Amino acid sequence: MHGWGLIYDLLLSLAAALVLGLIFERLKLNAIIGYLLAGAIVGQGGLGLVQKPDEVSVIAEIGVALLLFTIGLEFSWRSLRKMGLKVYVGGGVMVLASTLFLTCVGIVAGLSWQAAVIIGAAGSLSSTAIVMRVLREKNDLDSVHGKATLGVLLVQDIAVVPLVLGVNFVANGSGEIGPAMGQALWSTAVLVLILVVFVGQIVPRLLHEKVVAQNREIPIILAVLTCVGATWAAHELGISPALGAFFAGMMLGDSKFNEQIRADVMPLRTLFVTIFFVSVGLLADLGWMVRHLPLVLATTLLVMTVKTLATYFAMRPFVRGIIKTLAGGFGLGPVGGLWVVVVYWGAGAGLFCPDVFQLVISTILLSLLVSPFLVSKSLAWAEFLAKRLVPTRKLVASVKAARSKTIRGHLVTIGYGEAGQATCSALRDINLPRLVIDLDPALVRLAEKNGNRAVIGDATSAEFLHDVAHIADARAILVTVSDHTICRRVVAVCKSIAPEVKVITRSRYHVFSEELDMVGADEVVDEEVLVGEQMGRQIARMLENPRKKKDFGWDSDVPYA
Repeated sequence: MHGWGLIYDLLLSLAAALVLGLIFERLKLNAIIGYLLAGAIVGQGGLGLVQKPDEVSVIAEIGVALLLFTIGLEFSWRSLRKMGLKVYVGGGVMVLASTLFLTCVGIVAGLSWQAAVIIGAAGSLSSTAIVMRVLREKNDLDSVHGKATLGVLLVQDIAVVPLVLGVNFVANGSGEIGPAMGQALWSTAVLVLILVVFVGQIVPRLLHEKVVAQNREIPIILAVLTCVGATWAAHELGISPALGAFFAGMMLGDSKFNEQIRADVMPLRTLFVTIFFVSVGLLADLGWMVRHLPLVLATTLLVMTVKTLATYFAMRPFVRGIIKTLAGGFGLGPVGGLWVVVVYWGAGAGLFCPDVFQLVISTILLSLLVSPFLVSKSLAWAEFLAKRLVPTRKLVASVKAARSKTIRGHLVTIGYGEAGQATCSALRDINLPRLVIDLDPALVRLAEKNGNRAVIGDATSAEFLHDVAHIADARAILVTVSDHTICRRVVAVCKSIAPEVKVITRSRYHVFSEELDMVGADEVVDEEVLVGEQMGRQIARMLENPRKKKDFGWDSDVPYA
């Protein structure tokens, strides 16, 4: 019965999230706001329908781990090295400055130094889930302010580990700091070593087997196994489970399968992150929040202002453009949901009274409610503010920032078999970027060797085509897959995502041509008709050449019967 009670709470929470999420999407607002309010309404501080919020929060922690796993996939070791030292310095300065200022505010407000340190450090974190989602929806992940924002978020995610250690330290006393830090470093080293051996040595050998290349479910199972295994191992070693998942994702990020894995785990991540936001709302007491609304508004405004300024001054020496830097500060101003986890631990250690805990929860809830608006409009608001506070000459000089390197105006070739290779060869004289998609690692390596940009991926996945192949920005899509069923699904998905982009597809048999045309293909290359026309032209050329007649054994004076 205990397990069925948890299932009931999850079902109720997800049902409320679905209803409010749909309502807010219809209102052209972010669905995350609906998820947060759903938790607040059905929780004990609202209608009291969910009876076991603590159990739901366990699922939410798994959701955070899966979220950090997908983030790790996007930040492989190679991409981290490319980001350079400036990102880590700027992100570290931002976290330290926010922590220091918020800690001082907490002490002035009458909190103990332990409680003030925990609140200040946790308040320096931002919402990775919301920021990543909004930046992806706005296609700003590769923009100047998007990269700066993601870099600081990465530093914040890494800072979760010492933050957890800090909570344990202030809760247990200063005498435990040395052993606790040593144990954490040793456990982290052991975890990284295990992941290096498994992901660096065993997984590549498995993924490059031919049988695995023909079955795309196997790499996904390996990825989930790596993520869950690293999460469990981190928990057993006494360090943050989310950190274990993050390290696993980073190491798989160096694999050729990283793009496909990221696209396939996205539905699972969406589910768990939804539960995470609902669980934040479950902890809120709406009655308390309404009664103390002026205090909640003032606290939220103070925290967001401090974080925005700290981010701006920390990243200004490293990011070109005042507006871009300020936009990054606006995006990182709201606090993150991980603040709930840290403060919850602090409350369990007896460091916070119920009123302080509810103030923090209310601040988090209000901050997360405004976060989608702030992130999505961060660039516009940064321009508005900069034009009024920065001298015109200085502002104009700073506007020349790096532009996005996201591939655009490219030709997408799906399938790199014989037909795909011939297609790409014919496109060499066209001065446009070329992107090849195939599930076979050997063909992807061959495409790269032949001068194409190539990725391993499933072209029937809408998430993959949108986030990785960027087909909405392509000039044309060429589907050269021989299998008719797959070809039809690819054309249908492409047209659903990018209806204005031309899709030219291959039809192996004439009987399938009309069906491909019906699902949206702009041009269908009918192989049977093409072969017939080619054979007819070839025969005509041979008949026009007398020497060729003897090769066929024909007598020109004898009529064909």
